[in-house]
Amino acid sequence: MKVATHVVFAECCWFAASAVFDVHYETPSVLAAAVCSILPDADYPKSWLGHQLGAPSQWLHERFGHRSFLHSFVALLLVTALLGPLLWFLVGHPAPMVAVLVGYGSHLFADMMTLGGVQLFWPSRVIAVFPGRDEYRVVSGGNSERVFVAVALVLALLFYPVSRAGFDGLLHRMAGSDALYGEVVSVTDGDTVEVRAQNLTTQVRLIGVDTPETVDPEGPIGCFGPEASEHTKRVLREPQTDAEGDVLRPGRLVRLEIPRIGDSEDAYGRTLAYVWLDADGEGGEYEHLFNEDLLELGLARTTTFSHEYRREFERAMEEAKGEGAGLWGACPTVENY
Repeated sequence: MKVATHVVFAECCWFAASAVFDVHYETPSVLAAAVCSILPDADYPKSWLGHQLGAPSQWLHERFGHRSFLHSFVALLLVTALLGPLLWFLVGHPAPMVAVLVGYGSHLFADMMTLGGVQLFWPSRVIAVFPGRDEYRVVSGGNSERVFVAVALVLALLFYPVSRAGFDGLLHRMAGSDALYGEVVSVTDGDTVEVRAQNLTTQVRLIGVDTPETVDPEGPIGCFGPEASEHTKRVLREPQTDAEGDVLRPGRLVRLEIPRIGDSEDAYGRTLAYVWLDADGEGGEYEHLFNEDLLELGLARTTTFSHEYRREFERAMEEAKGEGAGLWGACPTVENY
């Protein structure tokens, strides 16, 4: 099969695997899957990779032949063991190691679907093919390969949004949410505020984030809790002014996004919502998600329950954690705050 076929199929497999197994990834993982999807062809001098390698490819071909050692479970495990931990160390996340496994494995599976098959159980000379009947397998370079890559491309495009949002996130987005517009009138702590909307004051608990405690009468003040609380007060209680500097309203205008799936209130009767910030001071644009800000700044952890932006929030938290931002750098016992 051609290089493009293997790369497209690898990304299809990677997006599918990350969606099913809940793997959070960034660009390095996508690149790792693509690169590793062409590595097995190093044993074929006439392939694109073999041509780039030159003499080493010729040596591999003479020593092992095509679709033998480099197209086996042994090579799959060896490459994953060598490249995976290195990429994990460089990126600081295990996703690239999984991408190596998926990308390399996708090449083996794709070649199993050709007429020639592969020596998957090398050093055994048994040829592994799938499916069993020749007429259902792909002819390299023929129309069947073009159909194969077209189907893989369509599947990759379908799996991509699922891999980014997760099945649960996609389900929440399909179900939609209700919007409530109002003004923040007070801040309880980092993740709890009061919003006046439709002449009613509603206590709102931010979905998906958990800042350190500052108001729990039965517990101590959490590490970095005052900083998180102060940030929420500074952003959401910032007075809105006009061009002359006159105060229009004492608190920030927000749009509350309340999911239609799951509970709309927590155990304390607080409305569960995403808080979108007013960008122009006039209530015309709400494009900034405050919940995510807390995670990016290291002022909160994510919660574990399913919701629309769970994967985005987890990625934001992992990035902040890797940078030692906020509580991740200041609190030695952060897991127990």
